[in-house]
Amino acid sequence: MNFIILGAGPGLPNAENNLSSLVIQTSGGNFLADCGDGTYKQLLQKGFSGDYLDAILISHYHPDHVAGLYMVLQMLYLEGRTKPLDLFLPERPAAFLDTLHMFYTFEQRFAFNLKVHEIIDAELVYPGVSVALTDHLLGYESVIAKYQYSNLMQSYSFVFDDKNKTLIYTSDLGTFTNIEALLQSADTVVMDALHPPADLIIDFILKNNNRIILTHGISDKLKHWLQENPQSQVELAQEGILYQL
Repeated sequence: MNFIILGAGPGLPNAENNLSSLVIQTSGGNFLADCGDGTYKQLLQKGFSGDYLDAILISHYHPDHVAGLYMVLQMLYLEGRTKPLDLFLPERPAAFLDTLHMFYTFEQRFAFNLKVHEIIDAELVYPGVSVALTDHLLGYESVIAKYQYSNLMQSYSFVFDDKNKTLIYTSDLGTFTNIEALLQSADTVVMDALHPPADLIIDFILKNNNRIILTHGISDKLKHWLQENPQSQVELAQEGILYQL
Protein backbone atom coordinates (compact mmCIF):
# COMPACT_ATOMS: atom_id res chain seq x y z
CA MET A 1 0.00 0.00 0.00
CA ASN A 2 1.19 3.47 -0.96
CA PHE A 3 -0.25 6.92 -0.48
CA ILE A 4 0.44 10.45 -1.62
CA ILE A 5 -0.75 13.49 0.29
CA LEU A 6 -2.08 16.00 -2.21
CA GLY A 7 -3.11 18.61 0.35
CA ALA A 8 -1.94 19.00 3.96
CA GLY A 9 -3.06 22.53 4.72
CA PRO A 10 -5.49 23.69 7.43
CA GLY A 11 -8.95 25.11 6.90
CA LEU A 12 -7.49 28.63 6.81
CA PRO A 13 -5.74 28.59 3.41
CA ASN A 14 -2.08 29.51 3.18
CA ALA A 15 0.29 30.03 0.27
CA GLU A 16 2.41 26.96 1.04
CA ASN A 17 -0.14 24.13 1.16
CA ASN A 18 -3.04 22.67 -0.74
CA LEU A 19 -6.28 21.73 1.02
CA SER A 20 -7.06 18.30 2.42
CA SER A 21 -6.76 15.37 0.04
CA LEU A 22 -4.75 12.18 -0.37
CA VAL A 23 -4.56 9.29 -2.81
CA ILE A 24 -4.28 5.76 -1.41
CA GLN A 25 -3.09 2.96 -3.69
CA THR A 26 -3.99 -0.58 -2.55
CA SER A 27 -4.34 -3.99 -4.14
CA GLY A 28 -8.11 -3.49 -3.89
CA GLY A 29 -8.28 -0.14 -5.67
CA ASN A 30 -7.13 3.44 -5.93
CA PHE A 31 -8.90 5.85 -3.60
CA LEU A 32 -9.14 9.61 -3.15
CA ALA A 33 -9.79 10.51 0.48
CA ASP A 34 -11.23 14.02 0.76
CA CYS A 35 -11.19 16.57 -2.00
CA GLY A 36 -10.30 20.10 -0.97
CA ASP A 37 -10.27 23.00 -3.40
CA GLY A 38 -7.67 22.54 -6.15
CA THR A 39 -7.49 18.74 -5.89
CA TYR A 40 -8.09 18.47 -9.62
CA LYS A 41 -4.75 20.20 -10.28
CA GLN A 42 -2.88 17.82 -7.98
CA LEU A 43 -4.51 14.81 -9.66
CA LEU A 44 -3.45 16.10 -13.07
CA GLN A 45 0.11 16.79 -11.97
CA LYS A 46 0.46 13.27 -10.53
CA GLY A 47 -1.23 11.49 -13.43
CA PHE A 48 -4.23 10.41 -11.35
CA SER A 49 -7.04 11.75 -13.54
CA GLY A 50 -8.98 9.87 -16.21
CA ASP A 51 -9.81 6.30 -15.21
CA TYR A 52 -7.23 6.04 -12.43
CA LEU A 53 -9.45 6.42 -9.36
CA ASP A 54 -11.88 3.72 -8.32
CA ALA A 55 -13.57 5.67 -5.54
CA ILE A 56 -13.73 9.02 -3.77
CA LEU A 57 -14.47 9.17 -0.05
CA ILE A 58 -15.49 12.39 1.70
CA SER A 59 -14.98 12.53 5.47
CA HIS A 60 -17.28 15.50 6.17
CA TYR A 61 -18.77 18.54 4.50
CA HIS A 62 -16.41 21.31 5.55
CA PRO A 63 -15.36 23.20 2.38
CA ASP A 64 -11.64 22.46 2.77
CA HIS A 65 -12.46 18.73 2.52
CA VAL A 66 -15.10 18.72 -0.20
CA ALA A 67 -15.17 21.94 -2.25
CA GLY A 68 -12.83 20.50 -4.89
CA LEU A 69 -15.18 17.64 -5.66
CA TYR A 70 -17.22 19.64 -8.14
CA MET A 71 -14.22 20.40 -10.33
CA VAL A 72 -12.88 16.84 -10.07
CA LEU A 73 -16.20 15.47 -11.34
CA GLN A 74 -16.31 18.09 -14.08
CA MET A 75 -12.75 17.21 -15.08
CA LEU A 76 -13.53 13.49 -15.30
CA TYR A 77 -16.65 14.24 -17.34
CA LEU A 78 -14.81 16.49 -19.79
CA GLU A 79 -11.92 14.03 -20.05
CA GLY A 80 -14.43 11.43 -21.23
CA ARG A 81 -13.96 8.99 -18.38
CA THR A 82 -15.92 5.77 -18.98
CA LYS A 83 -14.97 3.68 -15.93
CA PRO A 84 -17.61 3.69 -13.15
CA LEU A 85 -16.77 5.83 -10.10
CA ASP A 86 -17.92 5.16 -6.55
CA LEU A 87 -18.56 8.29 -4.49
CA PHE A 88 -18.99 7.81 -0.73
CA LEU A 89 -20.54 10.72 1.15
CA PRO A 90 -20.83 11.31 4.91
CA GLU A 91 -24.48 12.38 4.97
CA ARG A 92 -27.47 13.33 2.80
CA PRO A 93 -26.21 12.16 -0.60
CA ALA A 94 -29.39 13.36 -2.32
CA ALA A 95 -28.75 16.87 -1.01
CA PHE A 96 -25.23 16.76 -2.45
CA LEU A 97 -26.59 15.74 -5.84
CA ASP A 98 -28.94 18.72 -5.67
CA THR A 99 -25.95 21.04 -5.34
CA LEU A 100 -24.27 19.30 -8.27
CA HIS A 101 -27.37 19.94 -10.39
CA MET A 102 -27.44 23.57 -9.22
CA PHE A 103 -24.04 23.94 -10.90
CA TYR A 104 -25.42 22.44 -14.14
CA THR A 105 -23.33 19.34 -13.64
CA PHE A 106 -25.75 16.51 -14.39
CA GLU A 107 -24.54 12.98 -13.73
CA GLN A 108 -26.88 11.73 -16.46
CA ARG A 109 -24.58 13.40 -19.01
CA PHE A 110 -21.46 11.63 -17.75
CA ALA A 111 -19.99 8.87 -19.91
CA PHE A 112 -19.25 7.04 -16.66
CA ASN A 113 -21.63 5.69 -14.04
CA LEU A 114 -21.39 7.83 -10.90
CA LYS A 115 -22.46 5.51 -8.10
CA VAL A 116 -23.27 7.53 -4.98
CA HIS A 117 -23.23 5.76 -1.60
CA GLU A 118 -23.51 6.49 2.09
CA ILE A 119 -19.98 6.41 3.53
CA ILE A 120 -20.89 3.62 5.95
CA ASP A 121 -21.34 1.31 2.95
CA ALA A 122 -17.72 1.67 1.83
CA GLU A 123 -16.61 -1.64 3.36
CA LEU A 124 -19.45 -3.45 1.57
CA VAL A 125 -18.09 -2.30 -1.79
CA TYR A 126 -14.38 -2.37 -0.89
CA PRO A 127 -13.62 -4.95 1.85
CA GLY A 128 -10.25 -3.35 2.63
CA VAL A 129 -11.84 0.00 3.49
CA SER A 130 -13.74 0.87 6.67
CA VAL A 131 -14.87 4.05 8.40
CA ALA A 132 -15.25 5.27 11.96
CA LEU A 133 -17.52 8.06 13.17
CA THR A 134 -15.74 10.97 14.88
CA ASP A 135 -16.81 13.93 17.02
CA HIS A 136 -15.48 16.73 14.83
CA LEU A 137 -18.84 18.33 14.00
CA LEU A 138 -20.66 17.98 17.31
CA GLY A 139 -20.09 21.63 18.22
CA TYR A 140 -22.64 22.69 15.62
CA GLU A 141 -25.62 21.18 17.44
CA SER A 142 -27.02 24.43 18.84
CA VAL A 143 -27.03 26.39 15.57
CA ILE A 144 -28.47 23.42 13.67
CA ALA A 145 -31.28 23.12 16.22
CA LYS A 146 -31.92 26.86 16.37
CA TYR A 147 -32.32 27.27 12.62
CA GLN A 148 -33.72 23.79 11.95
CA TYR A 149 -31.04 22.87 9.44
CA SER A 150 -30.88 19.33 8.05
CA ASN A 151 -27.21 18.72 8.90
CA LEU A 152 -26.52 15.42 10.66
CA MET A 153 -23.04 16.29 12.02
CA GLN A 154 -21.51 13.18 10.44
CA SER A 155 -17.70 13.15 10.24
CA TYR A 156 -15.49 10.11 9.68
CA SER A 157 -12.00 8.71 9.81
CA PHE A 158 -10.95 6.16 7.17
CA VAL A 159 -9.13 2.85 7.64
CA PHE A 160 -7.34 1.12 4.77
CA ASP A 161 -6.15 -2.48 5.23
CA ASP A 162 -3.98 -4.16 2.62
CA LYS A 163 -1.60 -7.12 2.88
CA ASN A 164 -1.38 -7.00 6.69
CA LYS A 165 -0.72 -3.27 6.74
CA THR A 166 -3.13 -0.65 8.11
CA LEU A 167 -3.31 3.04 7.30
CA ILE A 168 -5.66 5.40 9.15
CA TYR A 169 -6.50 8.84 7.86
CA THR A 170 -8.17 10.60 10.76
CA SER A 171 -9.36 13.62 8.81
CA ASP A 172 -10.48 16.29 11.32
CA LEU A 173 -10.98 15.35 14.98
CA GLY A 174 -12.15 16.93 18.18
CA THR A 175 -10.84 14.10 20.36
CA PHE A 176 -9.83 10.47 19.85
CA THR A 177 -13.15 9.23 21.23
CA ASN A 178 -14.48 6.34 19.10
CA ILE A 179 -11.21 5.74 17.25
CA GLU A 180 -8.47 5.38 19.89
CA ALA A 181 -8.37 1.56 19.64
CA LEU A 182 -8.17 1.82 15.86
CA LEU A 183 -5.32 4.31 16.07
CA GLN A 184 -3.33 2.03 18.35
CA SER A 185 -3.58 -0.85 15.88
CA ALA A 186 -2.49 1.09 12.78
CA ASP A 187 0.95 0.88 11.18
CA THR A 188 0.68 4.47 9.95
CA VAL A 189 -1.63 7.28 11.05
CA VAL A 190 -2.14 10.42 8.99
CA MET A 191 -3.35 12.56 11.88
CA ASP A 192 -5.04 15.92 12.23
CA ALA A 193 -2.48 17.96 14.19
CA LEU A 194 -4.52 21.13 14.58
CA HIS A 195 -7.94 20.41 16.09
CA PRO A 196 -7.34 17.84 18.87
CA PRO A 197 -5.76 19.20 22.07
CA ALA A 198 -1.97 19.06 21.78
CA ASP A 199 -1.73 17.17 25.09
CA LEU A 200 -3.92 14.43 23.66
CA ILE A 201 -1.68 13.98 20.62
CA ILE A 202 1.48 14.12 22.76
CA ASP A 203 0.11 11.45 25.08
CA PHE A 204 -0.70 9.23 22.11
CA ILE A 205 2.79 9.71 20.65
CA LEU A 206 4.45 8.77 23.92
CA LYS A 207 2.32 5.66 24.45
CA ASN A 208 2.41 4.21 20.93
CA ASN A 209 4.98 3.30 18.30
CA ASN A 210 2.89 4.01 15.23
CA ARG A 211 4.35 5.99 12.39
CA ILE A 212 2.52 9.31 12.68
CA ILE A 213 2.30 11.85 9.87
CA LEU A 214 0.90 15.14 11.10
CA THR A 215 -1.33 16.96 8.65
CA HIS A 216 -3.92 19.76 8.38
CA GLY A 217 -1.60 22.30 10.01
CA ILE A 218 -0.25 22.01 13.54
CA SER A 219 -0.99 23.78 16.80
CA ASP A 220 1.72 26.02 18.25
CA LYS A 221 1.89 23.94 21.43
CA LEU A 222 2.43 20.68 19.57
CA LYS A 223 4.96 22.29 17.23
CA HIS A 224 7.02 23.64 20.14
CA TRP A 225 6.87 20.30 21.99
CA LEU A 226 8.16 18.42 18.96
CA GLN A 227 10.99 20.92 18.52
CA GLU A 228 12.06 20.28 22.10
CA ASN A 229 11.28 16.55 22.07
CA PRO A 230 11.97 15.11 18.60
CA GLN A 231 10.23 11.79 17.98
CA SER A 232 11.66 9.44 15.37
CA GLN A 233 8.26 8.01 14.43
CA VAL A 234 6.62 11.42 13.95
CA GLU A 235 6.92 13.64 10.88
CA LEU A 236 5.15 16.58 9.32
CA ALA A 237 3.16 15.77 6.19
CA GLN A 238 4.85 16.52 2.89
CA GLU A 239 2.72 17.05 -0.16
CA GLY A 240 3.45 15.13 -3.34
CA ILE A 241 5.85 12.47 -2.07
CA LEU A 242 5.20 8.72 -2.16
CA TYR A 243 4.72 7.14 1.25
CA GLN A 244 4.99 3.36 1.45
CA LEU A 245 3.73 0.86 4.01
